[in-house]
Amino acid sequence: MSDRDDIIAAANAGALPEMFVERLSRHRTDELGKAFRAALAKLHNDGTIDVLEPARQIATSPINQHDFFTVMHVYSDLIPALDASVPDMLAAVKALSTRAGEDLASGMANGGYRTWAEQGSRARDTFETINPEDGDDSAYVFLALQALAKTEPDAALDRAILYVGRNAGPAQSAAAKAIGTFDLTDPDRRTRATDALAAHAASADDNSLGHILAAICKIAKAHPDTHTKAAALIDANIERTGDHAIHQLSLELMFHADELPPAIVKPLTAIMHRVPIGNRGTIRHIGAAAGKLADKNRLNEALALITPLLSQHEELTSLEPLGSLNYHLLQLPPDELAQTIIIWLLACDPNLGRATMALVGDHHGDTPLILDPRSAAASLDDPERLLLAHRAIGWLFVHPVTAASLVVGLLNGAGDAAQRTIAELLFDPLLINFSGSVGDWIAEQAKAPGHSSQAILNDLVTRLETYIEGLRKPGRIKELRPSERERLIENHRQHESMRQAYKASEKTSILASLATRQVLLYGTRSISYFKGMGGKQQRSEIKMHSFSHSIESPRLNILEPFDLDYMLRVFRAMRTAP
Repeated sequence: MSDRDDIIAAANAGALPEMFVERLSRHRTDELGKAFRAALAKLHNDGTIDVLEPARQIATSPINQHDFFTVMHVYSDLIPALDASVPDMLAAVKALSTRAGEDLASGMANGGYRTWAEQGSRARDTFETINPEDGDDSAYVFLALQALAKTEPDAALDRAILYVGRNAGPAQSAAAKAIGTFDLTDPDRRTRATDALAAHAASADDNSLGHILAAICKIAKAHPDTHTKAAALIDANIERTGDHAIHQLSLELMFHADELPPAIVKPLTAIMHRVPIGNRGTIRHIGAAAGKLADKNRLNEALALITPLLSQHEELTSLEPLGSLNYHLLQLPPDELAQTIIIWLLACDPNLGRATMALVGDHHGDTPLILDPRSAAASLDDPERLLLAHRAIGWLFVHPVTAASLVVGLLNGAGDAAQRTIAELLFDPLLINFSGSVGDWIAEQAKAPGHSSQAILNDLVTRLETYIEGLRKPGRIKELRPSERERLIENHRQHESMRQAYKASEKTSILASLATRQVLLYGTRSISYFKGMGGKQQRSEIKMHSFSHSIESPRLNILEPFDLDYMLRVFRAMRTAP
């Protein structure tokens, strides 16, 4: 049987969706798939079968959801080539979208409908068929306006302005959204569009307001002459924005923050600061927008966007709810990253201190994170330098080399008295507690030719050597050595702590879902077999290697843990230099 006969037989049996899956699941884009779709369209258009009938009945089809999306793909490709009335086509597209539910691909058939509606009078007929006040029809207001704009841009703009001005709710939102996608290269059409958006923003509901403000952002992005008007409109509606509008504008910032001028980003930033802490999706968009601004050398705008949110909401200080923001900040040059940390620490806000600690803690690699604060600290006076040094050590004590790099950078440009105080802070508590990592790093910096603080660093290295030598002079003090029982108890505690941490990390490990767990009782390699091409058995051998990790514990955490903890708490809480 030919494709034609097979298709007619399947249509008569009510099995076209199953046939789509069988024929096109792996041939959607190749020549076989194109020929099959062409045969379907020809049979539909000459009246032999109704290809859209199975789509209209898809809600009751026994086909499973996985295969349904194959059917959805077929219809998306097929719809633009079909002859049908607007009501019949709308019924089919709506049924497909309803069956898709909340899936991100649920609007796939709508793209085919928009292309289909660009032909003839179908876009205009769509307006006569749908109910603009019906929320389910608002998507087709948008699609029909876009389709009409392809052939009749002035008519599309006229109708969009009509919907924005006369209809509340779904149609108003859809029309405002459509205006943001129109080609407005003609100055008169651009003025009409922006004036209409500005005129009706004050009476719009929250969802429509969000689309109106997002549309003016899109227009401003493409047409610099509208920047002033767009900024004024956004600024005038800051206090009226609610959850829906904030979310719409967070998407605009996430995708286009780097393309919008500072005059528009500023009022959008004020709107983002109104976000409820429970709207985690919106907050994630804000974090992505800040990351994009930071990547495009607009760090001050990025910090203006996120710093007030971090200050207001302790839940955000881990930076995790802000998505990839920490990654973008850690990619900054050492001087710009230092600028971020200096701004946060000098704010004397505990939430920003926690955010600083979380940001530095997200740095990974074989080498510690090194900051260069010299340019950012150039305008600081000595009391500010001293305050910053204390707070940096207080919040970044668990990242001692990073803290040391920030504090050493503060020596450059400081007065003599301030330099002596900063040098003392470098020695105690940093060098005394971390004589290994911090001691090695400072010794390396002291050898760098032309280092501005070389004399101070050399003196610190000499003092550290004298201090260590003094610790070694008494030798082993028997009374300070733990007994064998105490060592066994501590070893058991550490073993149990690591075991619990391993079990907790295993639950969230992506490897657990990709690999099969095997326990090797002995040996130096693992051998397994698998079937390769043609069913031939192949041997895989993995040699076992050792790996290790070390961490330097603060010396005073053993000798004077309570004093050390109190000192760090004081440093973190400082608001003025001592």
